[in-house]
Amino acid sequence: MKFFRLNLLALFIFSSIFSQNKEKILFVGNSFTFYWNLPSIVESMAAEKEIYFDIHQSTAGGASLKQHWFGEKKLNTKKLIESGTFSKIILQDYSSNPILKTKESREYFNRFIQLIKSNQGQAIIYGTWMFPGINNKKYKSADPIQHVLKPISTRTNTLIAPVGTAFRLFQEKHPEIPIFTSDNKHPSAVGSYLAACVFYKILTGKSPLGLSRRFERKDEYGKKIFLMMVEKGVATKCQSIVEKMSIKYRIHNRKTVSTVLASSLKGTPIPAIFSGMGCQNVDGF
Repeated sequence: MKFFRLNLLALFIFSSIFSQNKEKILFVGNSFTFYWNLPSIVESMAAEKEIYFDIHQSTAGGASLKQHWFGEKKLNTKKLIESGTFSKIILQDYSSNPILKTKESREYFNRFIQLIKSNQGQAIIYGTWMFPGINNKKYKSADPIQHVLKPISTRTNTLIAPVGTAFRLFQEKHPEIPIFTSDNKHPSAVGSYLAACVFYKILTGKSPLGLSRRFERKDEYGKKIFLMMVEKGVATKCQSIVEKMSIKYRIHNRKTVSTVLASSLKGTPIPAIFSGMGCQNVDGF
């Protein structure tokens, strides 16, 4: 009975440590962020490789960073950042703002980056994609949005997640595969999968090659629900595009389970429940 209680205690402590030490990440944006469960897909991709994130989102349809800043559309993004809960925050402005409202876009990227830094977080700029509805006559770069955001990235030492570049490269190589929905603006499931591969690489520093093509979870009743799925060949094409891209990354916080347990259970014998669990080198704590 004593051994059984020790096992239960150890399991409780292990679960508590596991939950508390997941790196918390916040996605800030609009439908370009929440389509096809992008934040959850990134979390699932990482978990598949035993890297455990706790990813949240502060999003609203059509929201700009300016609206996030002033708490419009019932958003409380600033309070979430000021809580100091999140180690990394991904920032996405309204789709056309970097091109059509460049001054405003740069201003609010800068405001949020400084706010994030003052709360000991790391900002990552979500570099979105061009689409037919953006009337760009000013910037001649192959990737105009990344071009506009680069000065902010350089000045603040903030990484850009080059999703727009990945979209362009994919379209050039696989024009037969649609990465937009019928509105030629929002990402299709393939587009969001491609974006997820970029974020996976920038957050983990690992290759996306070999990731699953579909991701599932269970609802509150224990029933299986699929977050997203793409064809195997399409998934491989997305992974290949991102694999070949030169992407700088912010490696996630890394602690091993054994290290966390050792510091938390100092002087306490660890019961046999942990033996054979393969936990010694699990990333993401």
